[in-house]
Amino acid sequence: MTRQQPQSTDGPRALAAVDLGASSGRVMLGIVADGRIEMVPAHRFGNRLERVDGHLCWDLDALWAEIRHGLSAAHGLAVSRGLEGIAAIGVDSWAVDYALVGPEVCATDGPGERTRDDAPVPGSGHRLTPSSDPCSAPGPGRRHGEVIAYRDERTDGVADHFSRTVSREQQYALTGIAQQPFNTLYQLVADDRLADLPAGSTLLMLPDAIGHLLTGRRRTELTNASSTGMLSVGGADWSEELLVSAGVDRELLAPFIAPGDVLGTVRPELGTELGIGEVPVIAVGSHDTASAVLAVPATGPGPVAYISSGTWSLIGLELTDAVATSEALEAGFTNEGGVDGTVRFLQNVAGMWLVSESIRQWQDDGLDVDLEGLLVAAAAEPSARALIDPTDPQFLAPGQMADRVIAAARSVGADGTGLSRSTLTTPAHVVRCILESLALTYRDQLATACRIAGVPRPERLHVVGGGSRNALLNQLTADALEIDVVAGPTEATALGNLALQAAALGTVPAGRASIRELVRASVDLKTFRPSTR
Repeated sequence: MTRQQPQSTDGPRALAAVDLGASSGRVMLGIVADGRIEMVPAHRFGNRLERVDGHLCWDLDALWAEIRHGLSAAHGLAVSRGLEGIAAIGVDSWAVDYALVGPEVCATDGPGERTRDDAPVPGSGHRLTPSSDPCSAPGPGRRHGEVIAYRDERTDGVADHFSRTVSREQQYALTGIAQQPFNTLYQLVADDRLADLPAGSTLLMLPDAIGHLLTGRRRTELTNASSTGMLSVGGADWSEELLVSAGVDRELLAPFIAPGDVLGTVRPELGTELGIGEVPVIAVGSHDTASAVLAVPATGPGPVAYISSGTWSLIGLELTDAVATSEALEAGFTNEGGVDGTVRFLQNVAGMWLVSESIRQWQDDGLDVDLEGLLVAAAAEPSARALIDPTDPQFLAPGQMADRVIAAARSVGADGTGLSRSTLTTPAHVVRCILESLALTYRDQLATACRIAGVPRPERLHVVGGGSRNALLNQLTADALEIDVVAGPTEATALGNLALQAAALGTVPAGRASIRELVRASVDLKTFRPSTR
């Protein structure tokens, strides 16, 4: 794979990070100057699941409209700072979900359509203007159905059924990926649309689909590909055995692109529409956790221990090689691709999803509650020793989360024994239960990761992402692990996205050490020390 390097220029550079989360999205402007990145929100927007044709789906058309607005806003902010505009764009999102897009088409003077190889695949609502030239301005391909969400029920039981064809042990040996019910592999097994796809159709992971809308090029970025459950361990190629067993045609999958490579440039007509010009689009760690881990402000040698804390809590180690052993499989750890050829050896824990969904239930029930107030109230509560298992699959689906937490909570004696049904009577009790359960789960999972990977216990744990603002959870985690917890950066995903763009442009030296030095210079960090010290 040939790495294209745009020419470096002196002076400040303005970059745009499109960062899509499962509950919200943002376009962040990053201004790189004097060895640091200043981040300025250009546009924030909501992202909620909707049920369409019986499935929980993401509204890709709405996301695309918000992204276009955000890129124009980022460009305008850059110009208002005296810069020429944005110099590059990078896109990241959550993993495993995908769009099925048909062959691109050009309009013709007569009836019918003809295909064009390098045209964009916009959302289903996007249409050419009547004055567009049919050859110089290719029309949209047709998205085949909606982008079905990983929380949809269609994959219930699929992993167990598929394991009768390819055993769990063989799947893990082939990919190093934990068999989560929402893995792309299982989504495809359950996807009844594949048989009806026209020739020339492509599966594009969500950030790759956005990249295609921007540039017209179809590629599969490697960190996101690693999360599908179909990429061979080590990230060299797709596993032919799994593709065949799942009934997935290799031709459906786009060629790979590595983080740091240039995907292409913004389509001329889109660049004109948005006022941003034909700027390069750089493949970043498009799996948002890959970008977040890149922004971990670690120093020195040795494995980096981290939690990417948000909707999910992704806790693990940054390693140089995968650990695809039977012990890792049984412990539920996964080996996802990171930037610069690293491996994210991690465990998925439900995270702040449990709190946000509980708040949504209480608000729907008419209670006047918000996160900030609940955290203050929960901090004032004594340790209730009421615990749940945040890794329990019962907490995966949305809806009535507080009720489910209350039903699952068990009281634990001071000596850690004596499980019994617990009664949680207030929202503060529920939040305290969730946060204490998360902290103890972090302790257990990190200890397990170190043991399986054969590495010593770390001296500190880095918490990045939105959850790094949660001082109560950070302190509970420091107390549970009995090591320092370094909190920040909050906008780790966007910062990792921007920092890799800066390295690709030559604005800063390439490599994780230089990128993390840039991150440390750009943010304020807070360290939480165990209360017992």
